[in-house]
Amino acid sequence: MRLIITICLLLVVGCSRSSKIEDSPISLTTNDIIRVETDRGGAAIIQFTTFGPDQEALYRWRYRAPQSKTVQSGTGRVVESFDRKAKSDGNYEVVPNAEHDTTVRAGDLMLEWSYGSDTNGFLYFDPSDTKIQLLDGDNFERKL
Repeated sequence: MRLIITICLLLVVGCSRSSKIEDSPISLTTNDIIRVETDRGGAAIIQFTTFGPDQEALYRWRYRAPQSKTVQSGTGRVVESFDRKAKSDGNYEVVPNAEHDTTVRAGDLMLEWSYGSDTNGFLYFDPSDTKIQLLDGDNFERKL
């Protein structure tokens, strides 16, 4: 009986929302809050607040630079926006237009983003120098 309880506790702890993410890209919804830390130092908390039908997302962020106690905060917008240009062979070339901006910025930290749907998007990172942790929903103000 004790062995079964221990195994169940390990399974519950292993599925905690406050877990490290090691694969890129990661899918995020408006309920997800992540903590990002790079080998260069500094840390950020990022939460997407809206995903729109025009392949865009709004997010909020908090950032603390390496060896600093000062916390910066702000909001941002990312969008995938492309133009199709007809080619002479009848095919099309898809090129980003002036509105296209897929870089999530939080202080000095930058990550690439892509649209998933009206409810999610994807963040891309290099697991060899970037650590991402998925946090519980009430940690935006606390876990920096």
